[in-house]
Amino acid sequence: MNIIMAMLMGTAIGMIAQFFRTRDLKETFSEIQIFFDGMGKQLANVITIVIAGEFFAKGLTSTGSIDAMIQGAQTTGFGASGLTLVMIAIIAVCAILMGSGNAPFFAFANLVPAIAAKTGVAASFMILPMHLIASSARAISPITGVIIVASGMAGISPFDLVKRTAIPMAVSCILIVVANFVIFG
Repeated sequence: MNIIMAMLMGTAIGMIAQFFRTRDLKETFSEIQIFFDGMGKQLANVITIVIAGEFFAKGLTSTGSIDAMIQGAQTTGFGASGLTLVMIAIIAVCAILMGSGNAPFFAFANLVPAIAAKTGVAASFMILPMHLIASSARAISPITGVIIVASGMAGISPFDLVKRTAIPMAVSCILIVVANFVIFG
């Protein structure tokens, strides 16, 4: 079952339960609007973050920052491995600042094939750890949706929760990078 089907089934089951609770079909349908309003608001936030990330990546490309990073890595002897570490660091910082793993990943993922071709490495060598780091680093951000919801349910500050998730997620980020270099490097 995919996520869309699960959401539709969950919504239908919730509406049925709400109808039995209120015994008013009109009220049940009017209250479902709250669900759709919340989804629309969150989708708008995600789209805004993705577009901002795309602008950031386009700005880096337009100003020549990406080419400068590639040339800097090549002249300092970093090569593909060093540049991969730089891209991973950028993705991690952006994921923490944005509270989203998808936005920074999608903003920078389209740059990888060109960078990989210029450095002579497979694109998968660079993009795999970037994708995994984006997901792990997101759990360190106090503005990530799941952190906000979980801290609200626990009655603590998102920053207090992030203090507990930061060390395991930092370790997972290190292990992701090491595993990528050991297995694919």
